[in-house]
Amino acid sequence: MSGKSIYVRNDNYLIVRLRDGDDFFERLTAVLEEEKIRSAILVSAVGMMRDVEIGWFGGEEYQKRTMSEPMELLSMTGSVNEKEDGSLFMHLHVVLGSSALNTVGGHLFRATVHQTNELVFLLPRGITLKRLKEGEGLLRLFPELKR
Repeated sequence: MSGKSIYVRNDNYLIVRLRDGDDFFERLTAVLEEEKIRSAILVSAVGMMRDVEIGWFGGEEYQKRTMSEPMELLSMTGSVNEKEDGSLFMHLHVVLGSSALNTVGGHLFRATVHQTNELVFLLPRGITLKRLKEGEGLLRLFPELKR
């Protein structure tokens, strides 16, 4: 784990740089909690990751795959949401590139930063992004206007 997180925030954006060895979700959650951010939309992400676990949802459960080698972070999209119990939930999808120039992608479950990750989040003003269980129990997005 590295030292203090590197980030800047204004009313519209949060820009974060994660360092080599950071646990991706642990460090990002710490920044979001420190800044009291409950809703955000990821608009840009570059860098590298290793020890990555991604998955594909087959209707009942995720089929997961783990890759230990460093991979280029080619694309990541998703959102930061608040669950019913007030905890944060990150719904993120990635496309990663291998040293053989092959790509894989899916729902991101776990990753360690390799070299760096540079992330830009849009902070939706006047809108809260909630994740609530619906139907078969999956967490679904429920955007709400703030009152």
